[in-house]
Amino acid sequence: VSSSDTSTVLGKRWKDTADTVIIGGGCVGVSLAYHLAKAGMKDVVLLEKSELTAGSTWHAAGLTTYYHPGINLKQVHYDSIKLYETLEAETGQAVGFHNPGSVRIASTAARVDEMKYQMTRTHWNVTEQYFIGPEKVHELFPLLNMDKVLAGLYTPGDGHIDPYSLTMALAAGARMYGAQIYNPAPVSGLKPTSDGKWDVETPHGTIRANRIVNSAGFWAREVGEMIGFKHPTIPVHHQYVVTATVPEVKALKKELAVIRDLEGSYYLRQERDGLLFGPYEKMEKMVLQDSWVTDGVPPGFGKELFESDLDRIMEHVEMAMEMVPVLKNADIINIVSGPITYTPDLLPMVGPHHGVRNYWTAIGFGYGVIHAGGIGKFLSHWIMNGEPPYDLIECDPNRYGKWTDVPFMCAKARESYGFNNVVGYPKEERFEGRPTSRMSGVYELLKGKGSMGFHAGWEQPHWFYKPGDDIGYKPSFRRTNWFGPVGRECKLVMEKVGVIDLTPFGKFTVKGKDSHKLLDRLFANTMPKVEHLNDTLSCEMLLLLIGSTNMTNFATLIFHSVYCFSMSVCI
Repeated sequence: VSSSDTSTVLGKRWKDTADTVIIGGGCVGVSLAYHLAKAGMKDVVLLEKSELTAGSTWHAAGLTTYYHPGINLKQVHYDSIKLYETLEAETGQAVGFHNPGSVRIASTAARVDEMKYQMTRTHWNVTEQYFIGPEKVHELFPLLNMDKVLAGLYTPGDGHIDPYSLTMALAAGARMYGAQIYNPAPVSGLKPTSDGKWDVETPHGTIRANRIVNSAGFWAREVGEMIGFKHPTIPVHHQYVVTATVPEVKALKKELAVIRDLEGSYYLRQERDGLLFGPYEKMEKMVLQDSWVTDGVPPGFGKELFESDLDRIMEHVEMAMEMVPVLKNADIINIVSGPITYTPDLLPMVGPHHGVRNYWTAIGFGYGVIHAGGIGKFLSHWIMNGEPPYDLIECDPNRYGKWTDVPFMCAKARESYGFNNVVGYPKEERFEGRPTSRMSGVYELLKGKGSMGFHAGWEQPHWFYKPGDDIGYKPSFRRTNWFGPVGRECKLVMEKVGVIDLTPFGKFTVKGKDSHKLLDRLFANTMPKVEHLNDTLSCEMLLLLIGSTNMTNFATLIFHSVYCFSMSVCI
């Protein structure tokens, strides 16, 4: 930037206004700029504090997969890969995309059950996915030791991409469609205006924006703090190893499929004529960069790495050598140890943030490369059309609140990283960091009487113990230990009476002279007179009273259409 003209950045005239300002030039932010500009938005500006891909993008392993254990994020993965397949032809920029397919390896009976369970869910999405036997697994990855391989989950079209090249291609596309990308352009201040817009302050000038999108990676927390938010994101140390040429790999006639050895908790793919191997350590061994949460990211940190620690991942290295024996004689040429951003539940925070107008987030991506294309498409549709194209509620940035403090965030991020490849059972519960500060008035009374579930920070009874029950959390792909007790509770509620702790449910206080008329119109039943209860509302009001932490002056009303009997206290 010329010292005599701070209104220009790298030779481009600085814009005074913008429809959307995106803060952060990793693959996610650049993808959003590309999609908004391509969709026809005229004034899209992306601000990057140093250079594009600085942060987590540039050192990522670049894995791409259609697979996701959930339902909604499969669409994000699908949209990403479909974009990456055509981006080079569209922009003229090489992206280094390889799609040899991938195989998730099952070497225990529980993993076989998990894969069969996932096959029952696969038709929710158009992606091809196959449950395959050992012979097909070996065909796709002939260097495997097949002694422990029972089956595999095969996803054609999976592979890997060069993150740097991908981001540069997205940036080229964004510029081609009219977006402006400025760097170096750090944001120094964010000030809301009375009409809902934002003044985005930088050393080069101020831009008046209709909306801002925080896509700042592991700087997202610091950007949020400019307007009073403490976003629950934290960097973790992720390591992967790159080998020199492996003769057995070089001799192959086609590229190896990417494998994920779930019991070994690592991914492994071909990297030129060698191999790239990345483990996820157990929660006791993995490393959080928690000092960045308390003290901030060191100034100037961008394309730096952490010091590697091969000893920390040796357990996984040994398991990989057993599964892929050619690794035993392979020479390591590089160990990458860099920061990737985690949220407490590992899912990103995507969408408009409550509390301030026109502030959006696209942060907390532990897997930014595979999410970038799809999230850019998803958010651009939401911004341009006023509503999202499909349900992605699990990524709602407003799912966290003041109860998400730093100890909770650290405990959950450590758990999520360590559990990256554990068996994913239905109705899963994870217990680190619990309970939070959200404890209802009946929590102490109920916590030892049954199995508790976690809902928006609250502990809520899922089912209750009686003498002779098989107690505790025991997940399964078949009927679990709670199947009988929940049936018992449903029967008792239908035939007798029950009380349900609905503390986690949303509650509304309705005031004013016409509140009675409004509620009569909204509800299927009529409102009772003051100090009276009718049959419809009596149970609900009782539940609120026992769950309330403030018994005096209690004037909260809850309404819902279906009782959830499996959470009932039967009396």
